[in-house]
Amino acid sequence: MDTLDTSKHTKEESVRLLSKELEKDPILILTGPQGGGKTTLAIKMLSGDVGAYFEGRARSAQPVVLIRKDFVEKMKGELYEKRKLPIFEGDEPVYVDVSVYDQVKLLVENIFDVMELGEPELIKQISLLTKRIGAVPKAIELVASDDELVKRRLSRHLDAKERLSSLLEKEKKYGIESNLLGIQGARVTDIINREGVADYDEDQISRTVKDFDRIIPTKDMSLADCLGKMIEISANENKESGFLILHTDDGENIISDLVVGKHTNSLIGVTLLEIYVGFRQNRALYRAYKHAKEGQLEVIHSYTPTLQEQEILANPWIPPSAEPTAIMSTADAAAAERFDIMVSVVEADGKVESSSKKRKSQLEEIISGIDFT
Repeated sequence: MDTLDTSKHTKEESVRLLSKELEKDPILILTGPQGGGKTTLAIKMLSGDVGAYFEGRARSAQPVVLIRKDFVEKMKGELYEKRKLPIFEGDEPVYVDVSVYDQVKLLVENIFDVMELGEPELIKQISLLTKRIGAVPKAIELVASDDELVKRRLSRHLDAKERLSSLLEKEKKYGIESNLLGIQGARVTDIINREGVADYDEDQISRTVKDFDRIIPTKDMSLADCLGKMIEISANENKESGFLILHTDDGENIISDLVVGKHTNSLIGVTLLEIYVGFRQNRALYRAYKHAKEGQLEVIHSYTPTLQEQEILANPWIPPSAEPTAIMSTADAAAAERFDIMVSVVEADGKVESSSKKRKSQLEEIISGIDFT
């Protein structure tokens, strides 16, 4: 797979380079971490020569599939299968013609969004399909420096509505088909007519800094400082907060700011991962995602009873119980496996739970030595 370092080129230069690739190859698949520039550059590439724009809609780094207009027409003219529907006319089943184009759209939604099989499987399946009609997709990974990736992720909500509006305008102007319903921080308001752009609804998790009440820089803070501040915020404000630790052979380092969530829509763990580290689908047993750092990654977040209890009360599948709410939620335990990370949770009184027993003891010892006076 070819790679383009977008931190070494202007947006205009990157668009020119990628557009030349689309001239040579009728299907271009852009992959890479969050902040690499996939969506931004793909929208800028849209022109009269582009016929389709598809993105995965899963929560990890979504691949972008661009298809040249002339090849869209060829794909639509090629039958993939006559698919039997669960409908009958009399005693006879009803069939529908599925084109190669229809199947490519289905692959993006199924492989990446539903089955979470990741980029390599998506590229493989599209390649097997389009090879039959004379083209193999060109896959290009968009990367950037760590500092640039974090900078872009922290600010991506600022121009989200502008980018999404540009996409809708170009769809109509050039007759481009797209499956995009929104990007981080903005959504299409009328998904039938594909018109209008607005901020995320209040009940949506945007996974941008808009989800944070505030950000506390950790550059000069120790682990004990961060834990103490986190407990203080829990006790005084009843707000969730959290930060990331990277464990390597050289020790442990804080690799994110200490972020404080709002009273509602707080999704500290996943948002921290996506903004400060980045993660991509990497199906292996129970793990569906893998982070981009070398070493063991840990999410440390606080326990806020009101938020936790509201979440349980709002879930009709959880039966009422007189038992106190568990500090380590089922979501935390699942995230530890799903994202191949360690998750540690700290209560306002200093009580700790962790997906690692050893880590639990370490954090308890550190917290016991913190002076809260």
